[in-house]
Amino acid sequence: MIQRYFNELKRVIDSYAAAPFVLDAQVSFELRPGNQGYAVGVVLFQDRSALHFREYLDSIANHVSKLMYSYHYQDADQQLIFRYDNARHQPPLPVQEHKHVGETIAASQAPTLIEVLTEIVMTRGWV
Repeated sequence: MIQRYFNELKRVIDSYAAAPFVLDAQVSFELRPGNQGYAVGVVLFQDRSALHFREYLDSIANHVSKLMYSYHYQDADQQLIFRYDNARHQPPLPVQEHKHVGETIAASQAPTLIEVLTEIVMTRGWV
């Protein structure tokens, strides 16, 4: 099941890599014991902004869940534009899944990679 999920991520990355507004796109995968996996990658856009992402995955039955994730989008000067993650915070947040926009942190469901890429492309007006 993890391999099927990896194949889908690769398909998404490859389709974006061919887009005219993407300069480079890379992803790597690692299968881990216990039906788990790790995916990490980066998409570099024409304006030199970049999406850095990572997902630590677990597969139970026919379902893949994200144990840990981060989708970190930054500008050309490496300043945060937004980040979705489920990292613990001090002091604790009321919810584990959240989105950072500047200094603001708000509850947010875990997005998929395609949802994050679509948000970036729509916000930038590249389609």
